[in-house]
Amino acid sequence: IHCADRGRPAQQSRGKIRMTEDETRDYQRLLNKAQEAFVLAIELFNRPTIRYRVEGCAFFLCNAWELMLKAYIIKRDGYSAIFYPGKSQRTLSLEDCLKKVMTNEHDPVRKNIESICELRNTSTHFVVPEYEITYAPLFQADIVNFDNRMRTYHGIEVCDSIPDNYLT
Repeated sequence: IHCADRGRPAQQSRGKIRMTEDETRDYQRLLNKAQEAFVLAIELFNRPTIRYRVEGCAFFLCNAWELMLKAYIIKRDGYSAIFYPGKSQRTLSLEDCLKKVMTNEHDPVRKNIESICELRNTSTHFVVPEYEITYAPLFQADIVNFDNRMRTYHGIEVCDSIPDNYLT
């Protein structure tokens, strides 16, 4: 993400955040990359010959959520809100984006994402058992949740571009 005006306060117009051209471009890039990561997660999980598919799916789902939530935070709170205070080069982690957007720590969608984050973190530093059957329901719920939130937050119906048999 790059923007020369990143540190300035967001301007509002009738309750909506106004973005510079660079901020708008970054916002769109976040949404595009979120959708790409989401599709990659689904495609990867649906490839039975890849042994690292559970871990890869978790990586890409977490990446999709983080990028999508950052876009939402920009839209809702302004561009500078995706950065840690005093650190204009460091954007919020997925965990911090979740806390900012889904403030109810008992929200089932948040809990689902946190479970996938835990799987991602474990598989980054060690190995996880290869029990696709255990993770499939977790991933299926996450796919539905991501599609619903993408529609709610951004008006994008990402699952409409994916064949139904890829989502089951």
